[in-house]
Amino acid sequence: MSEDAIIRTKLVETAKEQTTIFYSDLGALIGLDMSQPDQRTELSDLLGRTNIAEHEEGRPMLSAVAVLKEEMRPGQGFFEIAHWLGVYSGDKDPRVQEGFFIAELKRVYAYWSK
Repeated sequence: MSEDAIIRTKLVETAKEQTTIFYSDLGALIGLDMSQPDQRTELSDLLGRTNIAEHEEGRPMLSAVAVLKEEMRPGQGFFEIAHWLGVYSGDKDPRVQEGFFIAELKRVYAYWSK
């Protein structure tokens, strides 16, 4: 199974459970060490590809279930890809980002609980 497939499978499982997963735990599934900047970038790129594929299929941003351990919300890359996909304004205000994240997380849970 490819790294993309492993990550997507775990994200779907997490969404179906209506919970979240830490980036560090997600990265560990494919041998990435989140203390290494290049490996954080690798996971970010992989999550971006996942979101693009999900968007193309008309589904919400699956990576909404992946969060930073310290903040319990996605990193900046989540909001950047959402802006690139045209589903988020790009506002960097933390309150606006939080609102978008919560709404997208609810959409993911609703979609995958079917």
